[in-house]
Amino acid sequence: MPHHQIIIACRNSAESELLRSVIGQPSTPVYHKAARLFDHISTSPGAFLILTPLIMDETASGILTKSAIIHPTYNILYACHAVDALNLLRLYGCGCAAILGPDELNLLSDLLTPAENQLNELVMPPFFIDDDESSLKDPPKSSAQPLHITFLGAQALMSCANALLNITASDSMSMACIAPANPWATDHLISSIHEYTLWSTQTRPIIARSTLTLCHDINALASLEPTSQHFIVCHGMLNDQERAYLDHLPKKPRIFTASDEGYIDYTQSDLETIIAPERLWNIFISALYGND
Repeated sequence: MPHHQIIIACRNSAESELLRSVIGQPSTPVYHKAARLFDHISTSPGAFLILTPLIMDETASGILTKSAIIHPTYNILYACHAVDALNLLRLYGCGCAAILGPDELNLLSDLLTPAENQLNELVMPPFFIDDDESSLKDPPKSSAQPLHITFLGAQALMSCANALLNITASDSMSMACIAPANPWATDHLISSIHEYTLWSTQTRPIIARSTLTLCHDINALASLEPTSQHFIVCHGMLNDQERAYLDHLPKKPRIFTASDEGYIDYTQSDLETIIAPERLWNIFISALYGND
């Protein structure tokens, strides 16, 4: 079990006892109402938060967003109810590290121990879901300079989800990210993307226009070889394979790294430049014009 504190937020005692039993910690703090939960989070930085889609007076999206403002937590959602209403794109964008399906509670314990190092490098940039897409529009197809964006890191899905929600699907742009580890979450994430955006998705390791490629692992992602402009967004802890991927790229891409202040652009100059998230989305679109 991890050294960091675990907190449970759920609707009732039946859910809490089930979750306590699965993780083998009967004394884990449990909260059914938001005010007391947030009070606890304010004194417990760097905790694991295990939550269900609804508590007695708040939704998972609301809890994720507010807890990130108070103190970032490592968030694991157990989708035990309201499954058809869940928008996994928004949940990942709000900072969910992992989402388990109704029949996947057996995976919960395994998520806690490996996440210890990831929690130590947890990054929550100062942005949350924004449904307002970037006002910048694509250049004409005849003059556009195509762009491929790769998302890396333990929290890559957070940046990827926000990019999908804030950038209109473009024939001149493609994205790639490693899919959630459990197939249930991948399937429901794909459904959310199709329902709430105009982006397409695929799980084959192929680059396609206006498409997010969800790769099974880093090897599949590394097999993608963009012939166009290539940007990389790093968010959260990078594992050894991801670092090796960056070290052995044949061409040096432009790399943006998520920080608590925004995104850092290390490749434009010797100085670190902090970029606000909404500015980052505009940089992506501007690159299609060749004037990023």
